[in-house]
Amino acid sequence: MKSTLHVLSTCAVLVLALLLATPAMAADKPFYQGKTLRLVIDFSAGGPTDIECRIYARHLKKHLKGDPTIVVMSKPGGGGTLAMNWIYERARRNGTVMGCQTASGRYQEWFVGDPKSVGLRANMEEIIPVMFTPVVSVGVVSTKLDPPYKQLGDLKKAKNLTVGGFRADSSKDLKFRALFDLASVKYKYVTGYQGSAGLLSAFLRDEINYVDGSTPFYLTRVKPIAVDKGEASPLWYGSDENIPAIAPGVPARDFVKQLSGKDPEGPLWQLFQILSSYRQILAPPGVPQAAVDAMRTAFASMSKDPEFLAEYKKTVGIEPQMLTTPKGIENAMKPWTTAGDEMKQFRLKYVEQGRKQAGSK
Repeated sequence: MKSTLHVLSTCAVLVLALLLATPAMAADKPFYQGKTLRLVIDFSAGGPTDIECRIYARHLKKHLKGDPTIVVMSKPGGGGTLAMNWIYERARRNGTVMGCQTASGRYQEWFVGDPKSVGLRANMEEIIPVMFTPVVSVGVVSTKLDPPYKQLGDLKKAKNLTVGGFRADSSKDLKFRALFDLASVKYKYVTGYQGSAGLLSAFLRDEINYVDGSTPFYLTRVKPIAVDKGEASPLWYGSDENIPAIAPGVPARDFVKQLSGKDPEGPLWQLFQILSSYRQILAPPGVPQAAVDAMRTAFASMSKDPEFLAEYKKTVGIEPQMLTTPKGIENAMKPWTTAGDEMKQFRLKYVEQGRKQAGSK
């Protein structure tokens, strides 16, 4: 009897020890261990967002503890709004689905524009920003203008400059319109193209003779098939830093000053700055903080990985500046969150002006 009681007592102690140890063991288990992480891209395959997000996906597995499976999904449509609405309304909120997007336009629309007018149902104040990386845009012109383009000053002489975009209220279109208007450049505005790939196809067909996109789009698509053949030339890029890979393009500020003879200022320049873009990792509302922390830690680690840095710089053309702290992301969002009603009204009128100005494909 004593022997039986001793065995039962020992078993009880072991069971109790296991029960007490379980929370500690669970706490030590990486959040993504045994899980599949889906990264949802908001633009079409082959575009700049897709190119950059797939670089992230290739290297993220090494830095995200738990060795999860990483799957990339594309949900293009509505200038990225389709994917953003899906993330907000339908994505699982357990950390296994996050957006890898250029969602700056949705933030701008939410804080400075009219989200209902573009079908944005996602509340961008509830979306969880995990990581931001600044995007440098590059504007490119065909050398087959009339008269032919050879240097920046020739842009003011062009009789047939036609620029193409997505929609009059898209951040892309507003950005290049603001820059050309600041520089006093005359142009015909055509909108309604679907994605960067559609714009590039129109550019190569000479349907339009200006196209822009972020540095990965420029370096991997536009430069090899147009610039290197002498059929196009970079005009401007959205950074004050010197970027030799985009020569003879100049920083946007210098682009305006060289063509207009004065430094950019006023509401158009403020709008241009508000339209700064970021590649972003975004999570649906309610995602566990452990998932957010794990992703931020992984991206912070990845930003120091020599293999990732080499591929990123080769493709994107610049060093990544990954913002992974709440303070850093908050500072990046300030131009949107503090824009104010006056800028909202200015943007609204500028969009309407663009709609009247735009032709059709």
